[in-house]
Amino acid sequence: MTVIGVTGVGSIGSRHARIFGDVQGVTVVVHDAVATPDELRDRLWRDVQVAPSLDAMLDHHLDGLVIASPDATHAHAALLGCARGVAVLLEKPMADTVAAARDIVSAASSSGTPVLVGYVLRHMRCMQRVAALLRDGAIGNPLSFQVMLGAYETLQVARTRFDGAAYGALFRDYSHEWDYLRWLLAPVSGVYALARTAGALELRQDPNLVDAVLRLEDGTTGTAHLDYVQAPGTRRFTVVGDAGTVEVDVARGEIRVRCIGQPDRVETAPENRNDAFRAQAEHFLAVASRALPPAVDLHDGLAALHVSEAVRSSALEDRWTDVGQD
Repeated sequence: MTVIGVTGVGSIGSRHARIFGDVQGVTVVVHDAVATPDELRDRLWRDVQVAPSLDAMLDHHLDGLVIASPDATHAHAALLGCARGVAVLLEKPMADTVAAARDIVSAASSSGTPVLVGYVLRHMRCMQRVAALLRDGAIGNPLSFQVMLGAYETLQVARTRFDGAAYGALFRDYSHEWDYLRWLLAPVSGVYALARTAGALELRQDPNLVDAVLRLEDGTTGTAHLDYVQAPGTRRFTVVGDAGTVEVDVARGEIRVRCIGQPDRVETAPENRNDAFRAQAEHFLAVASRALPPAVDLHDGLAALHVSEAVRSSALEDRWTDVGQD
């Protein structure tokens, strides 16, 4: 029997707990600093083992620890997991500060603990298909890109509604975008961002809109728009190459390839919202058993956090900002 612990049982933590709980041969133990055991059972639609503390949960001889608690608690939980030698699935962002993220990297390296960072878009079939198209040269050499992300529904479903979030939570909440740029194209090396809070919306973040120009290490340039305004949400990604263009609508699982002198080619890779999380869970179980290395490692997580911090600094200081390196 494999035992998986989940700490932090909000919207994402609940999803992890339910998905691991549906895997044959897996027992789930949960811990939440706020919710009562009855609330957790109602939230998860099943009778689950509830631990009164993180230490008590680790005493269940976990094979894997999923950390989906608030960002500021990630480092503490990850360090405890590393000290026990328990494989960790660490939700994004990996920490609330670069210094805390470095502490996790150091602890995992010293203990030999595998840590998978929760950039679940890498497990989506449509994104994997885009990766294959780019790798195979379907559009030639990538020259430019456009990122579009709208996610007001995130504020609507979040249990805390981000009431206490500091300036720039949007840049870290959706660091998925910084990660898949690194994965599909190249690491982000610099950014200029304009951000503001606007709109007659019940739920607001500061800021709730950002538009950024980004440069990648290989010279590729592009733009990114992120907002907590659009509902229903959207997530699209376009790469322009010297032989064509590839566009992906992530929510629809639709990929369009446009090449010079050829008719458009449309591919579909439909999946429901849980499919990528199931694929991530299967991968994490292999990581926990030491059968595979993490597909998204701590260096990927730290790189995404550096981009988030650069976007935040650029928006606050109204200047071009180079992305930190480790």
